[in-house]
Amino acid sequence: MKVHATREARPDDAGIRILDTDLNRGAHGEMTNRPSHKELSAEDARILDMIAEHGFDESTLEKMTESDRKRGVEITNLLGLLERYPTEDASDELVDATIARVRRDESQRLERMRLPEPDSVQRAQADLGGRRFHFPDLFATAAMLLLAVGVLWPIMNYARSGRLVMLDRANLGETGQNIALYASANNGTTPMEATAGILPDPFEWNGRHKGDFSKGVTNAMSGIDSAHDDYHCPETAPSAQPYSFQYWQDGDDLLQASRMLAANTSPVHARDGQIELIHVRTNSPSHLPEGQNILFGDNSVVWIESWEIEGDRIWDIGTDSQGELIDVLMGDNRLPDRFFLIH
Repeated sequence: MKVHATREARPDDAGIRILDTDLNRGAHGEMTNRPSHKELSAEDARILDMIAEHGFDESTLEKMTESDRKRGVEITNLLGLLERYPTEDASDELVDATIARVRRDESQRLERMRLPEPDSVQRAQADLGGRRFHFPDLFATAAMLLLAVGVLWPIMNYARSGRLVMLDRANLGETGQNIALYASANNGTTPMEATAGILPDPFEWNGRHKGDFSKGVTNAMSGIDSAHDDYHCPETAPSAQPYSFQYWQDGDDLLQASRMLAANTSPVHARDGQIELIHVRTNSPSHLPEGQNILFGDNSVVWIESWEIEGDRIWDIGTDSQGELIDVLMGDNRLPDRFFLIH
């Protein structure tokens, strides 16, 4: 829209008059088009800033130079158009609608920024320190507990079993030291050799044994600054016989490195009646039949997971010609096989 601003004397106003010469040539359509903005020059911008700093007071023009005053007059005349341009006050309906729209937009913005709050039931339960569980929550909790038990329980049992095996190994090693001390104090006689004479028939397999041999061996060693508790297997009751000791015969050297002196309880210790071959083909019950600790004559302790070594069973002296276990060792029936005297 082309606008010409001229000063025209009027009785009521000596201000600026706006002459619209293009309204008859489709000025309305021209007003709806994108306006063509012009930027102020650096000098005009400086004068406008100066006038604005003094609150648009016209007396400011008198303090300017001639060239600046000319620019200032043009700027104030242009600004005067805004005050004199005919406008209508907004209707109350438009004002109310505009304010309502602003409030609605502001409320939506605050709502998006607000964290969700629990409902009244959840707030009441929270105040009471409770929590409402649903079936999926209970199912997930039960699954986690089962998983934890299924994974941790075997690990804990394995760790506990390994610890007990190591404690038992230490006890058996101390037993070997006491055997050597006893032999040193008794002219080379081992506790097994000294105790064998108290049994009328130490190699009788029929019937359950009473533990006389094991008690005799431990009693003999207890006299050299040790106690019965030193020979207790960690996984057995104190009243049980913890270890089985190797048999003795005249001329045997029990303290040689390859000779077995003792081991965890023989699997036939708790059997009643006739002992058969199947009963010696298993591990000691002391460690949940997983294996047994064995003490050798050089005081070394070895853990083995089998009831035989190089095809030779460790719990018996062999079988006769009919394949039956040898019940009694007498006279010249001495065999090199390993054999632990049943308690």
